[in-house]
Amino acid sequence: MNHREHRLRSKQQGLSIVELLVAVVIGMLLLTGVIQVFFASKQTYTSNEAASRLQENGRFALEFIAQSARHAGYVEPANTTAGKPAPVAIPGATTCNTPQVCSSDGAGNASDTIGFVFQPRLLEGNVRRDCLGSVVGDASSTDLIINQFVLIPAANAADNPALGCRSWNINDNAWVTGATPAPLIDGIDALQIQYGLSASSSDLNSANQYVSAERVTALNKWNDVAAIRIAVLANSVARTNPPTPARAYVLLDAAPIVIDDGRARQVFTTTIKLRNTF
Repeated sequence: MNHREHRLRSKQQGLSIVELLVAVVIGMLLLTGVIQVFFASKQTYTSNEAASRLQENGRFALEFIAQSARHAGYVEPANTTAGKPAPVAIPGATTCNTPQVCSSDGAGNASDTIGFVFQPRLLEGNVRRDCLGSVVGDASSTDLIINQFVLIPAANAADNPALGCRSWNINDNAWVTGATPAPLIDGIDALQIQYGLSASSSDLNSANQYVSAERVTALNKWNDVAAIRIAVLANSVARTNPPTPARAYVLLDAAPIVIDDGRARQVFTTTIKLRNTF
């Protein structure tokens, strides 16, 4: 090996400070890109999770109420001990009992309550159950119940309001499992109900107008209720990242509701014809 070859090999060994700094800068740029992709993916996942949760809450809340609404006014043909009840309990009437378990109209944007009267279906061969799944009789039972749906407010800012239910046994004149509503679905901020009125009580096949419970009482039209319109405001339970900005939500004829707690929200609405009104 001559002196020139030895000198060339010495120059090729190791990295210079400039080369090292360039490599570090390139590495940091690549790492920054990877971190940005990671956080973007995390935010997308969080948003999708929040959307799925609030969709689930809203749909399940409507389904729970709709199940009772579809059976409202139902009495088995073999049940000769009970007369045909009004599908929706009438405020102030004797069917409301004490304490009152019938429908009411929330003032402003306060949530409504609604109670459906019917004879529970026979399930599992030999039992009848209320909205909470509690047994209210067997195959021989002729009792009528009122499934009442209410909004259970949050205990504090960290908690979430929920859709709750409790049942009143008309025959026993008592609550089935207690007067305190039990939660069914978390993440329900508001519940609003409108009642579809037919032109006359002799024709309940269609509804011509939808009004609040207060208006039905004022018009003395409870016998003309042919359908109900239900609206719930559901949230994602967990706060989104970034937080969802505040906005106003309108449920039917209620005043706008403005909430700013970083949770995603959506209004869900359905209309159900009362089948057992004739």
